[in-house]
Amino acid sequence: MAFRCETDYMWLPAFGEDEKNWPNGLRIFLYVLGLFYCFLGVAVVSDVFMNAIERITSQKKRVRLKSTGKIVTQTVWNDTMANLTLMALGSSAPEILLSVIEIMSNEMYIGDLGSGTVVGSAAFNLLVISAVCVCAIPDGEVRYIKDTKVYCVTATFSILAYVWLLLILMVISPDICELWEAVVTFLLFPVLLAIAFAADKGYFTAGGDDDHHEQNDNFYGAIPPDVTKEELAEIEQGIREEYNHKISDDQLVRVIQHMYIGKPSRAFYRHAAMEGIVGGKKADFGAHSVPVNFVTAPHNTADELNKGKLVEVGWATDRYAFLESCHMAKLQLMRAGLLDREVTVQVTSREGTAKANSDFKPVDEAVTFAPGETLKDYYVEIIDDAAYEEDEEFYLDLSQPKLNGVEPPQDVKVRIIASLATATVVIVDDDEPGKLRFQKEEVEVKEREEETTLRIIVERFNGATGPIECRYYTEDNSAIAGYDYVEASGTLFFEDTVQTATIEITIKPKGRYENTSSFNVYLVEPSGGATFDRSTDGGSTSCICHVVIKADDERKAALDRIASQINWNKHALGYSNWKEQFRDAVFMSRDDDEEEDGGRSCMDVAIHFIGMPWKLAFAFIPPVDYCNGWCCFFVALGMIAILTAVVGDLANLVGCTLNIGPEITAITFVALGTSLPDTFASKTAAIMDPYADASIGNVTGSNSVNVFLGLGMPWTIGAIYWQTLSTSGATFSTWLAKLQEGGKYYDIRSSIVNYNNLQTAVFVTPAGSLWFNLLIFSCNALCAIMLLYLRRRTFGGELGGPRRWQLASAAFLVFQWCVYIGASSAWVVLETE
Repeated sequence: MAFRCETDYMWLPAFGEDEKNWPNGLRIFLYVLGLFYCFLGVAVVSDVFMNAIERITSQKKRVRLKSTGKIVTQTVWNDTMANLTLMALGSSAPEILLSVIEIMSNEMYIGDLGSGTVVGSAAFNLLVISAVCVCAIPDGEVRYIKDTKVYCVTATFSILAYVWLLLILMVISPDICELWEAVVTFLLFPVLLAIAFAADKGYFTAGGDDDHHEQNDNFYGAIPPDVTKEELAEIEQGIREEYNHKISDDQLVRVIQHMYIGKPSRAFYRHAAMEGIVGGKKADFGAHSVPVNFVTAPHNTADELNKGKLVEVGWATDRYAFLESCHMAKLQLMRAGLLDREVTVQVTSREGTAKANSDFKPVDEAVTFAPGETLKDYYVEIIDDAAYEEDEEFYLDLSQPKLNGVEPPQDVKVRIIASLATATVVIVDDDEPGKLRFQKEEVEVKEREEETTLRIIVERFNGATGPIECRYYTEDNSAIAGYDYVEASGTLFFEDTVQTATIEITIKPKGRYENTSSFNVYLVEPSGGATFDRSTDGGSTSCICHVVIKADDERKAALDRIASQINWNKHALGYSNWKEQFRDAVFMSRDDDEEEDGGRSCMDVAIHFIGMPWKLAFAFIPPVDYCNGWCCFFVALGMIAILTAVVGDLANLVGCTLNIGPEITAITFVALGTSLPDTFASKTAAIMDPYADASIGNVTGSNSVNVFLGLGMPWTIGAIYWQTLSTSGATFSTWLAKLQEGGKYYDIRSSIVNYNNLQTAVFVTPAGSLWFNLLIFSCNALCAIMLLYLRRRTFGGELGGPRRWQLASAAFLVFQWCVYIGASSAWVVLETE
């Protein structure tokens, strides 16, 4: 068995033909070492590339909402679009550029390395990275994909993309890629973007993604959809009267949710109560004491009740909700059947999230129904405190029903209604910690000759119970931190009952005429139960204050006009950061945490010095401060392209010296080296992010982009080149020669002859082992996605869960990858023989 070694390389071997005379063992060592060192370089420059993408996609703008006329801050890039375009390009740039460079440097003939790397990298991403992320979560915890609509779109496309390639290679035009096939492959990328964007915006579901609809969805999750407006008004009025109208709208909604979630309408409750009390006194329950979920009686229960042979006891409803400040919770017991005797039942409290003697007074006592009494009020003391807590619940169990305090006669049955044997009591905390907002959402400050201090006031409203805090930080717009103002960040504390706090920011004098510059102050991560005013800029997740720095009317000079035309500050900051890049490339920076831990380890130092040449080389890339990151983006992309060309040469040399086909090299060495950085990034995201979108949710999108750009773009270029090639030139004669005996494409000559009888040149894409590679991966991908779906259904999330099932899932995914590598490699060997 002998594999064909490439003879046409871009830059290697470095020592020309003489290098081939070196001992093969030495060449293997040097080539493998060089390949992995280049992978390190790819990781370093890709990190710089991703920094540029992060800067580009994090840009924000202020827009005026047409509906309210309010000015709010929005990101320029939609998150889904950013993930599927620039972010996907950032993580897949080496694979995509390798495929493009291979065709461009190979006289427009397809190579074995680029296509194999695209598929091999996709297999590693979906199978191995998913396995790592599944096991990265602590035992018992889960992470789930939040944006399932977009994930379903990208997961579907990630499989269809590789099935589509299989159809091109084996069915539609075997061993040939027609121009329309290549164009369709490339255009599937914007199709994916359009469908994913529509899914993200909620166009496939009623109501879109508007917050108003989301709020309504939550509301109707609490109230049955068949409730009438009159019934809803009755529920609201009853709860307000019960609390003497001292209940806020938010508290009202929480009480309703606890009491009525998942329940039928109130009309049903009234109907059930009337049917349940058969044979007894028809009590007038009124508007506020209707039994909630009365049990459906067996067929003969009504007869037994009517004949006085059955006594049933239960709670009027199985779920109650009370404000913590109510002091005494009022519940109701009901009994039906034989009414002329005394009935007793034992009531015992049981802790849930609410604790005895801390949140409520425990009870364990007998309750007696007097003869003729069908309803009985029961009270439990609720303990109020001043600390903010989540809503808590405890339980009241009924047991030991007795007639006249003794066991009933044999002909009379006394029982507790099974579905109403336990009442769940929810304590709704009314110690409102309050909401946070800026006193003014837009603040103007005049520049002075000297540094001035801007004081931004943060208000706490709708409650001030307990200590709360939130984090704040500044973010550049046209104003630059360090030149227009002093960057500020920290934690804002509000003690109990304190309703205002101040953020102080230093404004630097820069000399303005009529120019203004601006920056934003963010409030994020509230704690202690506090929330943000969702009606303000930033919504419920953050609060944003827009600060505008204006010129001082008393300071106008001619030179200020020059400064207004060119923002020298931004360039100065860029030069400063460029200097920092070179310093960081040489010296190891130390922070406070590392000094406390004893500094850097020997391994950290070793890795730093190993990677120093790459860091110094890539320190020449412009910082992200220039052109909002675009300069860094294009220069880093060019660096990746150069390094990828070297990786391609080295990978072919490794395969040649090890007698391994380029197809095997592509799905092993190259795929592993280009995907390894993503593995560590995804593992970190799995641990730190509360959701799985950032760790494995984007894998499917990246795999789709690999095909649509990594193969669609170079194949379109190749198809256009060959199908527009003149048949009278030397290039066409060379192409024909490759189809003759001994030529590169002689084995698939029949496919081209059947297509056009060699009248014109076509872009040849030999199925070779690639079709089998695609087939195996498509099956593996389907199994992997099904496994993640089953994990979500079983454990509540794609990642995490019980440790033993984490390991089992990871083992299955890694086994799938081993099957893919083993089967694909075996097929290459068999085809070669």
